[in-house]
Amino acid sequence: MITKILFTLFIIIAAMLFMRHKNGQGRRLQHEREAQQAQQVDNRKTAMFVAIAFVSLTLAVSAGLYYSHWKEAHRIFSIRIINSHTGSEQSYHVYQGDINGRRFRTIDGRLINLADSERMEVQERTIDSNEYRSE
Repeated sequence: MITKILFTLFIIIAAMLFMRHKNGQGRRLQHEREAQQAQQVDNRKTAMFVAIAFVSLTLAVSAGLYYSHWKEAHRIFSIRIINSHTGSEQSYHVYQGDINGRRFRTIDGRLINLADSERMEVQERTIDSNEYRSE
């Protein structure tokens, strides 16, 4: 009978020691997991910062290139058309982006196609753009 009681006490003590040991490992593992999670949070924050910085830089460069292209296409030029048969001249004001070979669209929206007998002279203008609207 005493053997059964001692055996039962031995099992209870062994179980308690096992649980205590397991809890110690569990706490250590829990601390390690918490440290890993904190590291992952830091890594995520760093990755988010890098991603946002990259997207912001890309948007800024894209906006700069778009503005540069728009500014280049909206430079105002003065075009003189000279008819080689009659010698008559006509003058138009156009945006650079609207010049397409022997065809162009004026600032006020007229589409001009040149004949083979006409010559075109192009000069850049730096005068206020309100002057060009009256022609």
